[in-house]
Amino acid sequence: MAGDGRREAVLRYHGRSTHHPGRYARGPGFLDWANQPDPFRTYAGAPIVELPLAGEELAAAWGDLHRPGAVPPRPLDRASLGAFLELALGITAWKEHGGARWALRANPSSGNLHPTEGYLLVGAADGISPGLHHYLSRDHVLEQRWAPAATATLARLSSRGAFVLGLASIHWREAWKYGERAFRYCQHDVGHALGAVRDAAAVLGWSARLLEAPGDDDVSALLGLDRGSDFAAVDPAEREHPDALVVVTSGAGIDQAARRVEGALDLLREALGGGSRAGTPNALSPDHVEWPAIVDVTTATAKPRTPSRDPPPPDADAPPPPTPSVERPGDARLAVRLIRARRSAVAMDGATGLTASAFFAMLDRLIPRPGVPPWDVLPWAPRVHPVLFVHRVDGVAPGLYVLERSPDAHAALREALRPSFAWRRPAGCPEGLRLFQLEEGDARPLARSASCHQEIASDSAFAAAMLADLGPALDGGPWWYRRLHWEAGLLGQVLYLEAEAAGVRATGIGCFFDDVGHDTLGLAGGRFRDLYPFPVGGAVEDRRLTTRSGYGDAVTRRA
Repeated sequence: MAGDGRREAVLRYHGRSTHHPGRYARGPGFLDWANQPDPFRTYAGAPIVELPLAGEELAAAWGDLHRPGAVPPRPLDRASLGAFLELALGITAWKEHGGARWALRANPSSGNLHPTEGYLLVGAADGISPGLHHYLSRDHVLEQRWAPAATATLARLSSRGAFVLGLASIHWREAWKYGERAFRYCQHDVGHALGAVRDAAAVLGWSARLLEAPGDDDVSALLGLDRGSDFAAVDPAEREHPDALVVVTSGAGIDQAARRVEGALDLLREALGGGSRAGTPNALSPDHVEWPAIVDVTTATAKPRTPSRDPPPPDADAPPPPTPSVERPGDARLAVRLIRARRSAVAMDGATGLTASAFFAMLDRLIPRPGVPPWDVLPWAPRVHPVLFVHRVDGVAPGLYVLERSPDAHAALREALRPSFAWRRPAGCPEGLRLFQLEEGDARPLARSASCHQEIASDSAFAAAMLADLGPALDGGPWWYRRLHWEAGLLGQVLYLEAEAAGVRATGIGCFFDDVGHDTLGLAGGRFRDLYPFPVGGAVEDRRLTTRSGYGDAVTRRA
């Protein structure tokens, strides 16, 4: 498919998967419980490495994670990798009701369906064999998929305490419930996972960076997803799509580590061609439904290998430092406990509000700053900017607002949004926060109607609609459609954890009428589009549910 044709295919998919008040995107119409996908991929016959959980020695406070150099780096070994994977992709709790049981994880997921799989490519780490490992969150273990014939190439990778984390998606897990729109949700979940991975690394004093150069073929080869013989018994719908490679380092020099891995892609692929492999993937469902629209957009957004780019100088267009006047009482909480406590709200009480200080503090954490997690995991400047429906923030008038996450976005946003908007700075807003009031008034009816009439959007303290700048992004390649959703998902992950720190809850909304919000905002021409609504407020707990710990005593005792 030629470049222009691929871009048009992406835009066709986006239009086709858009919900309208009188017509929803094509979905299954009912939940086929007999074919509900297994939420855990396993590789039978692969050697197992049992991992310990994050221990009390990880005493970093939530605020420490956002101060470069505040957390001393832990050594790269089995214990630290166990803590890292638990806090990034592990199970934080089990919920039970009426005989049903389901897991909650550190990385949130649309519908709690968890299409994202995690892999570890590691050279030298005490207690972990060199090679490629799949992380099975159900049991908190690594399944070794590949062992190298010679460790020289992996030794180069792991010098200075570096390793590679790979992410892949099983689109079927989301499509089973959501049909054609599922591709969008899978990309949100990659963004959630990227944020969770970066925060987990920060708890250990480590750094992490998404690699820009690798193409999908590179990711597939390095994660062992391109071997048809391994997946011969698995339905094509259950194959894993390669998403991303993240370099993680326990030492200094994340830029150098990223360049080193990107420069060694061919060597790593060659090494993966030898050695020994193990493990047979499990089948997730007895039967499947084909969704050609997802196949088409997956093909259209395939990423080739692209040239590596040097990172910008640290002081180039650097945002201002965090505003010292913003109060952050939640920053004193232990980061490990905060990550484990994060939950998605299923309903909001319509009464709980936020102070202006707490509101501004949350928004301040959405601004990327050099070396500050989790935004330093992304190697590009902000392309997604939240429009905010403010309902219950003391000292901030109800209405519509926009947060510019980069000064460069001002002219394009102002041109795209309704000309009648006021663009006023709200009273008391910190100087470094580019927050503008567009229109004052009760935004609850609009938030509710735009979110498929879901009251959770209007019962929140505020709701964010994440506007992505599609035009220039897609000029860089159709695969940017995926990346924009990743950035939106990462915004959601930050709000999840900042809400938890502030004593409230948040949740992502998958069902929304894209054009209802667009019409209200006056958006035309298709350049800016809402990719992800996200309310924050006081959660209503479902008392019928029983909560169990994420892992039992046997896992807790591992050392």
